[in-house]
Amino acid sequence: MKILPHKRIAPWSYLATLLAVHFVFVILYLTAIFRIPFGQMFAVQCTSFLLVLISACILFIKNNGDPAVQTFRFLIISVTQLLGYLSTSLALIYTDQTTELVLYLLSLSLSVLILQTSYLVRRLK
Repeated sequence: MKILPHKRIAPWSYLATLLAVHFVFVILYLTAIFRIPFGQMFAVQCTSFLLVLISACILFIKNNGDPAVQTFRFLIISVTQLLGYLSTSLALIYTDQTTELVLYLLSLSLSVLILQTSYLVRRLK
C-alpha cells in the first residue's frame, strides 16, 4: 500500500493544524467564555503545545513512510498524548485549581485529539 504524494503528512501542515486549535482556544479565552487568569491559560496552552511537539517528533523523526511503521507511530502518539493530558488534568485537580481551568484543559485536549486523529486518518487513506 503506497501513500500518494499529495496525501503525505507534512510536519508544517500537521503543526499548523494543531496550532489552529490552540489559537481557537485563545480566542475563546479572549471572548471570556473561560474566566481563568491569563497565566494559568498560558501554562495550559504551553503544556498542550509541548505534547503536540513531542508527538510531531515521534511522527516525523526518521520517518520512512512505511504504512506499518506509521500505524505504530500513531499508536505511540495517541498513548503519549492521552497520558500527558490525563496527568496534567490530575495535577490540576490535585492542586485545587478551578474547575474552569480543568475544563479548559480537557476541552482543549479533546479537540486536539479529535482533530489530530481525523487529520492522520485522512492522510493515510
